[in-house]
Amino acid sequence: MADATLPPFDLMFMTGIWIETVLYGVNTIVFATAIIILTRMYRTGKSSAGFLLVTSVFLFLLSTTYVSICLRQLLEAFIWGPSGEASLYFLNIPDRLSITKLALYEVNVFTQDMILIWRMWVVYNKRIIVVILPIAMEFGHVAAGVYSISRGASPHVSVFDPLVHRAAIAYWTLDLAVNIGVTFCIAYKLWAAGRSLERVGLGRNKHPYTGIIFTIVESGGIFATATLVTVSLYLSGNFFPSVAAIDSVVQLATTTPLLIVVRIGLGLQHGIPANSTMTTSTIWFANSDLASMPRPQGLRVNIAESRNIGDDTAAVALQQLESDTISVRNKPVDSV
Repeated sequence: MADATLPPFDLMFMTGIWIETVLYGVNTIVFATAIIILTRMYRTGKSSAGFLLVTSVFLFLLSTTYVSICLRQLLEAFIWGPSGEASLYFLNIPDRLSITKLALYEVNVFTQDMILIWRMWVVYNKRIIVVILPIAMEFGHVAAGVYSISRGASPHVSVFDPLVHRAAIAYWTLDLAVNIGVTFCIAYKLWAAGRSLERVGLGRNKHPYTGIIFTIVESGGIFATATLVTVSLYLSGNFFPSVAAIDSVVQLATTTPLLIVVRIGLGLQHGIPANSTMTTSTIWFANSDLASMPRPQGLRVNIAESRNIGDDTAAVALQQLESDTISVRNKPVDSV
């Protein structure tokens, strides 16, 4: 029988897995919608659609594998294991299934971070120098995670080992820095590009990329907030609740990039009515059947001659955020 003084790890992990299962159900719906949007983009020749299709499928497979392992843990703890010892089962962090889950968590978060860095690279006109620091931080993030998992997997090392603790703090700190920093840089670039379009008369009466900016910040904030809660639990000394919370964080790491695709692809953004046929075009997710950006009738902008506008910032913004040649005559505008 389990020690009566042992905390209710069985209840803790069961609750966490239940929440994870609910989030996985949401992920399934969001994933299916994102695949439809990205498939249409791919068929129309959008250069980013293939990359996003592959990464979206990969993330969903990771989250599916993770939730399957959680089901196996429930069976081993409550059905196949000795009666009344489920808490002892979950207390065994170096168990093969627990280590596999932590490894999947790291791969999932790494993939989500690299998609975010890729978006930053695209927005900044594919300038490698812009993403050198985020990539370096991401590899430091991965190294800290690999070290903490490999050392924590040893049966002779306590989960409260100081080196494991420091590596875990470095892991989560770098993860938050990459997520928050890169999201801020993307939002700033879009804001600056919109201001440039406003100055040359293409921004109508308000910032043209407000919806996209809010969508990226809100969707990214979901994962960042979940990670922050997990770190707070860990720092407060609640090690096992933080481990249980990882089950939900994995699903949110999959939700974040998929949700951005769905919200922008369907026009579910701030400042755009849900039933409107006009949605903001974007460099990553716009679809010729779904997205268009209103422009003054009859206006034609040739990107090859954009520097004649006299504003170098506006020229760069147009080059990054519009098609090679934009013709506006009361019809949708395709994005890159």
